[in-house]
Amino acid sequence: MSDVPVSVTTAAEVIQPVAESSGSIWGYVAGGVALLIVAGFAGFKFINKPAFIINRVRKRNLKEIKKLGVENSDFVMDLDKLLDSVENYATKNGMKGTDVVNIISPMNDTARIKTAGDMYQSMIYIANSINDTSLAREFKTKSKQVKANSPLMAGLFKRAGI
Repeated sequence: MSDVPVSVTTAAEVIQPVAESSGSIWGYVAGGVALLIVAGFAGFKFINKPAFIINRVRKRNLKEIKKLGVENSDFVMDLDKLLDSVENYATKNGMKGTDVVNIISPMNDTARIKTAGDMYQSMIYIANSINDTSLAREFKTKSKQVKANSPLMAGLFKRAGI
C-alpha cells in the first residue's frame, strides 16, 4: 500500500481534469492588459484638463510661498488672478491641459526672468496672449512698483531654477 491517503488521490483525480479543461490563461492576460490600457487612457483624459493643470501649478507655488511665509502678498493675489483668467480662457475655448502649459510657459523661462519686474513682464505677456487687457494693464502698473529683491520672488526664482 502507498503512504498517500485515499482522500488525496481522489482529490488529485478530480482536480486534474478541472485544470486541463479550464483552457488557456492567455484570455485573462489579454483582458488584464486591455483593462490597464483603458485605465491609463481614462487617467490621461482626467489629467489633461485645464483645471487640473492650474490646480497643480497653484499647489506647487503655494508650497514654496508657505516656506517663505508670505501667503498674503500682492504677488500671490496677482498670480491667482492670472491663473483664474487662464483657466477661464482655456475652459471657454475648449483647450486641453497641454495648451494651458504652453500658455503659462513664459513664467518658467529662466533665460528671460532675472528680476521680479521680469516676472511681471511675463505675466503681462500671458495676460495679453489670452486677451485680458485689463489684467495686463494692472500688471503693468505693478511691475513698475515691485521690489527687485523681495524674499518671495527669490524663492520663486529658486524653484524655477533661476
